[in-house]
Amino acid sequence: MTVLVTGSTGLIGSHLVNKLKHGHRVVSLLHDETPSKWINEALEGTVKVRGDVRDFGLVKRVINQYDVSEVFHLAARASVKQAHKDPVNVYETNVMGTISLLEACREQEVKKVLVLITDKVYGEKINATEDDPLQPSEPYATSKMAQRLITESYAYTYAMDIVIPHSCNVFGLDLFSNRIFPNTIKACIMGEQPAILVNDKSVREYIYVEDLVDLLELMVFKEGFPKYRGVYNISTGWVYDNEQIVLKVLQHFPGLKPKYVDTFLPKQIQRQTMKSVKLDWKPRWGFDEAVGETIKRFKEYESDWRKA
Repeated sequence: MTVLVTGSTGLIGSHLVNKLKHGHRVVSLLHDETPSKWINEALEGTVKVRGDVRDFGLVKRVINQYDVSEVFHLAARASVKQAHKDPVNVYETNVMGTISLLEACREQEVKKVLVLITDKVYGEKINATEDDPLQPSEPYATSKMAQRLITESYAYTYAMDIVIPHSCNVFGLDLFSNRIFPNTIKACIMGEQPAILVNDKSVREYIYVEDLVDLLELMVFKEGFPKYRGVYNISTGWVYDNEQIVLKVLQHFPGLKPKYVDTFLPKQIQRQTMKSVKLDWKPRWGFDEAVGETIKRFKEYESDWRKA
C-alpha cells in the first residue's frame, strides 16, 4: 500500500509522514524545503519527489508510477500575512493545486483522498458546526473555502471517496514559520522577551500536531469506519488569545517577562472556534502537556532554527 503526502515538509506534513512511514510506503511530495535535521529524519525512508502540486502531469505520473492508493493533500500557502501580500500565488496554489491533485486522483482511480481544510472558512463564528455556511473573508480563508467547494464537487460528481477535515490552528515542532508558538518559544530559549501584540485581540482554537496526525491517519485507514467521508470539524476546545498563549509558554521559563508591542496586522478573522456534530473524538494530549513537549522539541532541534 503506497500513500502520497503533499506538503510533506510543512508542520503537519512532516509529522504525518514521520508517522505513516512506519506502517506504509510513503511518497513525499516536496516543493519548498529548508534543509534541517528534523525534515531529514521525518522523510527518511520515504520516496522523495520534488515538484509542484499544480503540475498535473507530475502528480499523475507519481500516482501511476508508485501505484498510490491513498492521498493526503496538505500542500497549501497557509499564511494569512502572505495571502494578504500575494493573493494570486495563494489562490493558484490552494485552488489550482487542489484541482490538479483531484483530477489526477480521479483519472488514476485513487482509492481514498483526504483534503485538509481550515476552520477559517466559517468566518467570524464561535462553535461553527459542519452544517454552518461558509463565509468568504480574507484571501487565505477564501482560497480554502474554494478548495472545499471544489473537493465536494469532485466527491459528488465522480463518486470519489474523499474526507474533508477542518482543522483549527495547529502547533508543534514548526521550526521555520513566524507563527505565535515558534516565535515565542524561540525568543524564550534565547533568553529574550517574547512579544505580546497589544493590538491583536483575536481568539483562536488550537490543536497539537501529534493529535491531528493521529486523527488524519484514522480517517483514511481505520477499518470499519466507512463513515469517514465528507466534512468533519476537528475541535479541541483549547481556545486562547495571543496574550494567553505567550503567558502559557512563559510558565516554562521562570524569570522571563513579555514585552507588549504594537505592530501592523493584516485584516483577519478575530473570533473563530468550532465544534463537531459528526465526530466523536478527543485529543490524546493535554494542552499544557503539549506546550511542554513542543518546547522540549524546539530545544532538541535548536541547531536547525538558529542557523536558518
